[in-house]
Amino acid sequence: MRKICYSLGIFGLACMMGCATGAKVIPGATGETLTWSSEDKRPGWTIEEPAIDGDTMLFVGLAEKYATEPEARDQAMRNVTNQVVRYLGTMAKDKYEKLAVSYGLTSSVVDPTASSREYEKQLAANVAKKVKAKKWYLEKWQTPTGTGYKAFVMATVPTESINDSFKNTAKENMEAAQRKAKEAADDVAKKQADDAAKFWEGMSKQGVVE
Repeated sequence: MRKICYSLGIFGLACMMGCATGAKVIPGATGETLTWSSEDKRPGWTIEEPAIDGDTMLFVGLAEKYATEPEARDQAMRNVTNQVVRYLGTMAKDKYEKLAVSYGLTSSVVDPTASSREYEKQLAANVAKKVKAKKWYLEKWQTPTGTGYKAFVMATVPTESINDSFKNTAKENMEAAQRKAKEAADDVAKKQADDAAKFWEGMSKQGVVE
């Protein structure tokens, strides 16, 4: 498995690691008692960062103390899906920025921020549907306001789907730049649009996950 060095809020869970063998009052959480867990202790994968495992990427999502177990599971899946979109959007932006520099293009020609947002929209509409739960870990807590379920999920998403969305976004940007080149009012605008079209053509042949 190939780990990817990146820091997201969901993966800063190390401080919550602890054994779940029977009821346990957690220090600092006044009046909260862990009364049940699906495993004897919280698995190490609950604090894993995104990783590539063969032809899939692995992500971890969390739901904090919901009234029922199904609600906690649903929220954990929503959380991990959001992690996928945000994380890969950032990866795409980094790639756009590096290649734009290598092409000698300014942000007025290629805007990495705007382009990564377009990619996130593609992901949210397409890849998110392919996020699948692989592992679950559940905890049941007694709190001053009642019972709460906490859920952790390890989910997978195919790298092929991730890269397809990346390529589709690049292709759409390429076609838009080509239209601008045809409609350009002067040589300067035409050159900028042509340069952008060449950049996006190159990007359309790559993937965000190598």
